[in-house]
Amino acid sequence: MLKPVEHLTKFLFLLPIMLLSLNIIAQQSYSTKDKKAIKFYETGKQLITMRRFPDAILNFREATDKDKNFVEAYIALAGCYRILRDDQNVKFNLLSAFSIQTIIPGSMHEYYYLAQIFMKEGDYKNAELFIDRYLSNNPSDLRLIPQATKMKENCLFAQEAIKHTLDLSPIPLPDPVNTFQNQYFPSLTADGKSMVYTVRNSTGMSDEENLYISEKNEKGWLKPEQVSTRINTKENEGASSISGDGKTLVYTYCTPRNGCDLYITRKLGKEWLQPGGIPGKINTAGWESHPSLSADGRTLYFSSDRAGGLGKEDIWVTKLDSNDTWIKPVNLGPSINTPESDFTPFIHTNGKTFYFASRGYPGMGGSDLFMSELSGDSLWSKPKNLGYPLNSFADEMGFTVSSDFSTGYYSKDVINTQRRYTSKLYSFIVPSELKSNISCIYIKGKVYDAETKLPLKGRVELINLSKDKTEQSVFSDVQNGDFLLVIPDRNNYGLFVTSKGYLYQSLNFNTTDEKILSMEDYAVYLKPIKVNSTTALRNIFFETAKYDLDHSSETELNKLAKMIKENNLKIEVSGHTDIVGNMQDNQLLSEKRAKAVFNYLADVKGVEKKTMSFTGYGSTKPIGDNKTEEGKRLNRRIEIKILK
Repeated sequence: MLKPVEHLTKFLFLLPIMLLSLNIIAQQSYSTKDKKAIKFYETGKQLITMRRFPDAILNFREATDKDKNFVEAYIALAGCYRILRDDQNVKFNLLSAFSIQTIIPGSMHEYYYLAQIFMKEGDYKNAELFIDRYLSNNPSDLRLIPQATKMKENCLFAQEAIKHTLDLSPIPLPDPVNTFQNQYFPSLTADGKSMVYTVRNSTGMSDEENLYISEKNEKGWLKPEQVSTRINTKENEGASSISGDGKTLVYTYCTPRNGCDLYITRKLGKEWLQPGGIPGKINTAGWESHPSLSADGRTLYFSSDRAGGLGKEDIWVTKLDSNDTWIKPVNLGPSINTPESDFTPFIHTNGKTFYFASRGYPGMGGSDLFMSELSGDSLWSKPKNLGYPLNSFADEMGFTVSSDFSTGYYSKDVINTQRRYTSKLYSFIVPSELKSNISCIYIKGKVYDAETKLPLKGRVELINLSKDKTEQSVFSDVQNGDFLLVIPDRNNYGLFVTSKGYLYQSLNFNTTDEKILSMEDYAVYLKPIKVNSTTALRNIFFETAKYDLDHSSETELNKLAKMIKENNLKIEVSGHTDIVGNMQDNQLLSEKRAKAVFNYLADVKGVEKKTMSFTGYGSTKPIGDNKTEEGKRLNRRIEIKILK
């Protein structure tokens, strides 16, 4: 959802009509002696004061027909066409004037306007030529000098960027997707199989925006459908972001009375719930738009012109706290935001790589796309321009990249058969220069009751074991058990699935092994808490043939202690090994490992010893095939069993 000024994609400055007319009327002498030419010119001046610009143009043309070297008439024509936003005729008439007289007293602004037009066309060499002429002639309008200086900076940057053209070949998405007059602001689920985007069809006086979704199968993108009639209304809905699992949607909702705010809705089964404004201090009396959700839907970036920002529009961030309440938004600060417009943020599924559009940094003209990397919680790297040809003299915005960094998506303006600009969605293979070294994979699966095999709502948490830090947290769908969770980096992670009344499931994903890839159809079965129920603790670690607990085991042990206390459980802790080595040694090792867990729970976490016992079974109770490495890994484990 764009602010009104953003629709003027390349029009940076328009001389007020009164100033233009006064400038012309004040002319005392002319470059022509032809009385007929002067008469047409004088008539044109009077028509300007009456705002009859087409008639004024006709008279100024007659003046130049009478005298091909009538400089003032060409300047007046350019002024009229500038008001009518006809850049080609502005350029033609200014070039005609300057070809006759290089320096025209009182018309130094025209160098600026001509440079501006060349900039909008991507003719950076000529843009630099004329902006240099403007700046070298002691311009008196202090309002334009900063803009002119920035234009010069952009000219130099653009010419250098073109020398290092990226290997980029954008192609339009197939017709089923690009079926509307305008489509833009794409947003993907983490598996890349669902795309939500904004659609705008102009019909008469209406210019309504709505949200559509297209699904992808083995044959490609399918025909889009409305996201939901609960979401699309007679008002404008656009600029959306969908969470990695496709269960949370934040979008911009605009009305003539209240302006633009951010709304949120969640999906239950196959239906979206009734949306509403995001609670808390997210929406203000200002303009809020361009949301971007983190993969787990717990961090939200967005654009706003609210008070307290650094520029015209800034990028802000808010997060859900431990009570699932959105905290007060924080400005991303000068590392990202500029005194100009910064908007359309996109946080990659890895939670670290950040793309956004800006008019404040050196670029190709208009708004360019940039990327930055997040270190820690709030340290952003210096924004990097995404380069040519992704960035051009046009406005680029609304950029998204697939989870594996293979494919990028964005919209750009094209001219249709009626010679009108329309927006279409494009995709391209992401070159290495635009990728991050922070890769990520995802796990897509379902949570079930182990006994009934029915879908179950559960919390699915991904915890960085070396830091004991939750990286992702999502819920499985209560109706179908679906969940999708992103593993954002190569590290040793514990995956914990919990649900009230059930033993939690403990899984380990050590993604430092590059062979581990994204998983589909991953089933998790939770056992009800009752006597003789067992579960393996897959995030307890010992060195080979030793029984000292590794530091990374503490996350698992802390969760176990919490479950025991909250449910008043009595448990048996048992150790198990594979068949490698002496059977008696394995039995002793398994017992010592079980005892190490017992001691940690009692001595560190305060679990009463009388509620626990420990034993070692060695290799006598395998659950995997000891002939395979995977089977041996499954057999090396710590288990708990619920006792009476």
